[in-house]
Amino acid sequence: MAQITNQANLTFNYGNATGSAVSNIASATLLDPLSVEKTSVGATYRAGDRVTYVLSVLNNGSVTVTDVNLVDNLGTYTRPDGTSVTPLTYGGEAALYIDGVFSSAITGTETLNSVTFRIPSIAPGSNALVVYAVTVNEYAPLTPNATVTNTVNVTAPSATAPISDSNTITVENYAEVVILKEMSPDPVSDGDLLTYTFTVTNTGNIPATDVILTDAFNPAPSNITVTVNGQTVASTDYTYENGLLTLPTGNNYEMTVPAATVTQDPVTGVNTVVPGTLLITVTGTI
Repeated sequence: MAQITNQANLTFNYGNATGSAVSNIASATLLDPLSVEKTSVGATYRAGDRVTYVLSVLNNGSVTVTDVNLVDNLGTYTRPDGTSVTPLTYGGEAALYIDGVFSSAITGTETLNSVTFRIPSIAPGSNALVVYAVTVNEYAPLTPNATVTNTVNVTAPSATAPISDSNTITVENYAEVVILKEMSPDPVSDGDLLTYTFTVTNTGNIPATDVILTDAFNPAPSNITVTVNGQTVASTDYTYENGLLTLPTGNNYEMTVPAATVTQDPVTGVNTVVPGTLLITVTGTI
C-alpha cells in the first residue's frame, strides 16, 4: 500500500501582468495487488517438534501478478553478543495450492537464515497457499513462556512495496518424563540383598509433580528399605503388600521430578538440556 500525492501549479496573465497559483495537495491510497497472511498449525512447540506453516497470498488486483517471491526468515534472532541464530530448520518439503486445490510440490531455496518460495503467477482474485514444514532445532529457546517469531516478506515486480506478516509460536510448558529401572547385583543368589534402582528424568521445562511409583516385584523381596534421592522413606509413606509397592501413599509425602535446566552456549548459541532427575531405590532380601 502506497500513498499518491499531487499538487498542481498554474500560471496566467492579466493585462500586462502575470500571476500564479498553487493547488492544494491531493492524495489517494494506492492499494497493493497482493496481501499475505502467515499462520501455523498449532500454537506451541517442544524441542525437536515439526511445525507446519501456511502462507496465504491473495491477489486483490485486476491483473495477473507474476514472479511472486516469499522469503521466510525462519525465526532468526540476535543474541546479546550480536550473533544471529536460526531456531527453525526447513525440512525441504512444501506444496502449492491455488484456490484450495493442490497445484504442485515446490522447492524452497535455502540460505543461511531463510527460505524462499517462488510462485510463478497469481491470477486476479486468486489465493495461493504455500504449506511447508520446519523442525524446532537446538537454537530454539525452551525456557517457560519463550517464543519463536518468524516473518515472511513478499515481493513481486508489480508490487508497490514489500508486504509481510509474522507468526509467533510459544514453547509448551510441559514435563517429559522417562523412567529407567536397573537391578544389582547381577547375578544374585537366594538370601542376598537385591537393589532396584529407578532413575526418573524430566527433559521438560516445568517439574513433574505428584509422582507415584508402582511396581509388582516377582519374586517379592522381604524387609525392604526405600530411599528417594538418598533419603530413607518412612514405611508409613508407602504401601508394600504381596510384592506390590506403591510410593508414596497418603498426603504426607510427595515426589517431584525437577524441570530440566537449559543453558545456551555463549559462543555457538546452542541450547543444552540437562534433565531434572529423581532417584528411587528399593533394597530387600531376595
